[in-house]
Amino acid sequence: MAKLDKTGVDKACQTVNAFPARSQMAGNSLPVSSYMVGKTFTLRYDNGPTVEYKVDSPEELQWRKPGGTWTKARYQGFEIAPGVISFGHLLEGEPDHQAHMVAADFDNGLVTVFNGHLNTPYFANEAGCRTYFGVIDQPGKNPPRYRRHHFTDELLGRVLSWNYQPGLTSMHLYSTPHSMSWIIFTDSGGGGTEWSGPAGYVKLRDELYFLYWLEEACNGTLGTIAVNLRTMHDAGIDFNCGARGLNIGPVGAQARHAGRFDIGRFYQVKS
Repeated sequence: MAKLDKTGVDKACQTVNAFPARSQMAGNSLPVSSYMVGKTFTLRYDNGPTVEYKVDSPEELQWRKPGGTWTKARYQGFEIAPGVISFGHLLEGEPDHQAHMVAADFDNGLVTVFNGHLNTPYFANEAGCRTYFGVIDQPGKNPPRYRRHHFTDELLGRVLSWNYQPGLTSMHLYSTPHSMSWIIFTDSGGGGTEWSGPAGYVKLRDELYFLYWLEEACNGTLGTIAVNLRTMHDAGIDFNCGARGLNIGPVGAQARHAGRFDIGRFYQVKS
């Protein structure tokens, strides 16, 4: 029987695997970006935390909440579009083994974070997700006062095939405004079993989106990706607690359009 900590989470999650060698999900990921190296900035989330950053290298940063002490963390960031960095890291010392998966638009001063955490009401080792919108406070720049990223249904009904690397291809169906379905192809090239889970879709810019999905009752993973439909590529961060402990690492794949379903008419507001 698994040993649990005081939150009810498997103690295996005390073992941390942060950005290990590239996994099968990252075979086609973008190169690690140096865009944020040397920068200091503050991410201020509406109805959420404020987090200050000092970025030391392409794989190490320091973060703190206002008035707190600086904590070092391993991270990786990817420039999914000019001036837009998708990055993530664990929040050591925060309750429920939290992690932040961030899409930061430095050109426009806007940011969205998917706050991943364990100890959900359903199963302690499965990940949950909270979404916060906010601004980037940078020296010499004034952040937007009212403008924010926002949830969108522009992906609704789209189908994309994602090639993570030879041997792992997945098809995403953005099936409802609050869920996603995915099909993992078999070694023979045929589609395997379809799975569905909760999801959220955020618009960053035209043809640029930030989304998450939760693999509930499967492996408990929180997947987050920034999707660029102009380059047909994504970049993101995977977060879960499994047999190897608490894991956070990169995700990256090439995309191809695979069709579209007219689903939106079922969700339009009716007078």
